Amino acid sequence: MSGTRLFFAVCLLLSALLIVTQLPVLQPMKAMPPAPAVGMGVWQARGCEGCHTLWGQGGAFAPDLTQIYEQRGGDYLREFLANPQAFHVGQRQMPSFGLTRSETDNLLAFLQWAGEQAAGSAWPPQAIVVSGGGGLSGSGVVDALPAVDLSDPVERGRLVFSQPPAICSTCHSLEADVTIVGPSLAGVATRAGERIPGESAEEYLRISIIKPGVYIVPGFEDVMQKNFGDVLTSEQINDLIAFLMTLTSEVEPG
Repeated sequence: MSGTRLFFAVCLLLSALLIVTQLPVLQPMKAMPPAPAVGMGVWQARGCEGCHTLWGQGGAFAPDLTQIYEQRGGDYLREFLANPQAFHVGQRQMPSFGLTRSETDNLLAFLQWAGEQAAGSAWPPQAIVVSGGGGLSGSGVVDALPAVDLSDPVERGRLVFSQPPAICSTCHSLEADVTIVGPSLAGVATRAGERIPGESAEEYLRISIIKPGVYIVPGFEDVMQKNFGDVLTSEQINDLIAFLMTLTSEVEPG
């Protein structure tokens, strides 16, 4: 009887060893760098997840911030955190938390780190596109995006205007007299050619994109993102200018 018990005990031990050896080797998780780790503490202490989501997790009161650092850049985010009331005037506004320079640096490091993770690179998932309120067709096929002629610099510039990393449409309206954060760009090509004597509209627009602090429209603050010269390619800037140059107006600018 004892021999039988020993036999089964040995078999059980060998089986356990075989199971363990067949299990995949798990890679240890990489530790979060110090600055993002401190920034995550700022994120939690200030209750950011109560309004914002990361990787789709958190509060849905305000935008998801998974890719915000890549989309906006550190300079823009730093200015926004310092004075959020200057943005989205007349709309729902984020309170000013009075962050110190160190807290801001660490929070930005955390947001940058979040967007660089595998979960961030795959977020957000492909959005469902609908048109005319029709949603899915009877066959279950999603309505397609309008065809864009990518050989046309104006059409490429239109995409730069409305999509990351520029997404100029977040702050600028194309409707006359409609202010979001910055001035409306309706008729901007006409105004740009009259702003600075001896400077063409193209030159004015290029400087305004690359060095936005040089020309400030009266009544507006210097809060435009400062790193478009780094995050946009030369071709993207040229295409954006080509699109803006189509925004002419017969109305005498005020």
